[in-house]
Amino acid sequence: MPLKITWKYLLAFIALNMILGELHEQAHIQTGVAICGCYGPRDFSVWTTCANCINPEWSFFATVAGPLLSYMVYWFCALVLLQSSNEKKNKFGIAFLFAMLPFARIFTALMGGGDEKTVLVYLLGNYLSIPLIKIIAAILVIIFCLPPIWQAIKLLPIKNRWWYIIGFNIGPLFFGMIWQRLFLNRLLTSQIWQGISLAGTPILIVLHFCVMLILLVSFRKALLA
Repeated sequence: MPLKITWKYLLAFIALNMILGELHEQAHIQTGVAICGCYGPRDFSVWTTCANCINPEWSFFATVAGPLLSYMVYWFCALVLLQSSNEKKNKFGIAFLFAMLPFARIFTALMGGGDEKTVLVYLLGNYLSIPLIKIIAAILVIIFCLPPIWQAIKLLPIKNRWWYIIGFNIGPLFFGMIWQRLFLNRLLTSQIWQGISLAGTPILIVLHFCVMLILLVSFRKALLA
């Protein structure tokens, strides 16, 4: 299946990646509020529940919410790719899947981190060693993430397929590290953005989300070309 990777495609894909990443964070944050009754501090890439959580024993559900949303997206996209013979739907499925960063979940788990490990430590920390829990978490993440990735890879153009695989899996991971973690998170510490938030989210993050939404709407057709 041919893909036209133009500058418009890249803008739309990056915007989709940023939007889905924020929705992942909101799944964590809003679940945490429902459990704890208050918002905790956050930036573009890290969140915590509030210090005065009224139900701290249930706060791990906030950790579960983010990956649960991601896995739902992965397998929804895999189902679309598996059942559809429509090129536009398949292109949508590929963009949506990789924009949700399934490879990043695998990489983080293999490095011994991730939400999945945190949840398993909470549930099994009294019964299993931390190194064993990390191994179990990595295996579970691979089981949940690799089949959708493989389904998408099978539909990528045969010519230069490895470049597509590297671009879709590694590209947004590096971009996110530079754009969000190094640039936007530093910008967030500027005095001008302090003290202004909406539903527990700093106004800079809200504005960034709106800009990404405008970009996605403006260039959405490029994802299906």
